[in-house]
Amino acid sequence: MHVLFTTPPAPGHVYPTLPLVEELVDRDHRVTYISAASLEAEIVRAGALFIDLGWEPDTTTLAASGFSVDALSADLRGFLAAARTLAPGLLDALSDDPPDVVCIDSVPLGGFLAEQFAASTVSLIANLATNEGFPPSNLIDGFTPHHPAMQHYFAELADWFSAYGLAVPVGPSRDNAPAPPSLVFIPREFQIAGNSFAEDVHFIGPSMPRRARRSASWTPPHDDAQVLLVSLGTAFNNRPEFFASCAEAFADSRFHVVLSLGTHIDPADIGKLPHNIEAHQTVPQLDVLRHATAFITHAGMGSTMEALYYKVPTIAVPQVREQSVNAARLESLGLGVQLPSPTPGDLRTMTEKVAADTVIRSGLAEMKEAINRAGGTTAGTGIIEAAGTNRRDPA
Repeated sequence: MHVLFTTPPAPGHVYPTLPLVEELVDRDHRVTYISAASLEAEIVRAGALFIDLGWEPDTTTLAASGFSVDALSADLRGFLAAARTLAPGLLDALSDDPPDVVCIDSVPLGGFLAEQFAASTVSLIANLATNEGFPPSNLIDGFTPHHPAMQHYFAELADWFSAYGLAVPVGPSRDNAPAPPSLVFIPREFQIAGNSFAEDVHFIGPSMPRRARRSASWTPPHDDAQVLLVSLGTAFNNRPEFFASCAEAFADSRFHVVLSLGTHIDPADIGKLPHNIEAHQTVPQLDVLRHATAFITHAGMGSTMEALYYKVPTIAVPQVREQSVNAARLESLGLGVQLPSPTPGDLRTMTEKVAADTVIRSGLAEMKEAINRAGGTTAGTGIIEAAGTNRRDPA
């Protein structure tokens, strides 16, 4: 079977899919993945054939500007323009081995290719799923499919599909509900209004890759100090003042602090660091979380699920609305706390409290049981394989 993945070219959307890619490859299926060049190494290590989309979102100013419907529509239009440029060559390249299943995540190229090759589709959802009861406007400032910026995007999308004689897609951006079958990379117990989703929306939870993200290693401290990871993710992270305040807060504390700054910040900009603090632009997050006692995080869904998988209590410092929703969900379920605008004193006091909180530890153990029940990679791969057996006959 040939499975094609098309997702937004960002770590938060690509990383949750990599365990699926690995499992499909290990089951002798062929996997092709269209994404950004910055993610090629991880995708290739998972075993997929990589195709460069030729575009990725510019995250330079996101920490200051946030993520609104205007930013969303700009990213969608940027992806659409790249897809239109890539499409002719891509159709030729895939014609000798067309996909049986296209795995689609909120971008139009997957639907376009599925229509062209009469392939089955599986929807991928890396964040909280949305429906009429929990619409996207809860996650994105100003979102409505009727917003002028979104209407502009839909018009360009319709023009592209019409040029190839295809019906204009109606997907989750318009009617809120994910197209079935859908794989959601969170457990149903974490989903807001989880019981309101149909049975063909499968909450498979997070899984961790075996090889895709193993390019770097990290060595824990030799003195058995408690490890504290600090990260604002890969997008909304251009906050040198925040990382400097963390260095101030935990200087000479009992924690060994790992600052993951992001590519927009030079570690030298944080200044001279105490002996118990290390700073890097990037760290192998999964390796650090395996040893972590606590995690100061932006509460992006990828990092949130990784923390829950490894049962690490969180201190959430959200940067945008979607992250605030995730942070509130963590707090409401007793899995951590949120500090939207913390002082250095707040950070240290709350981290020490959360790291020692036995009630939070108990809640994390229960959520890990829910993750295990969700089925993860095994369940998701089975759904993709079932979709492949139902591939449509070409018209």
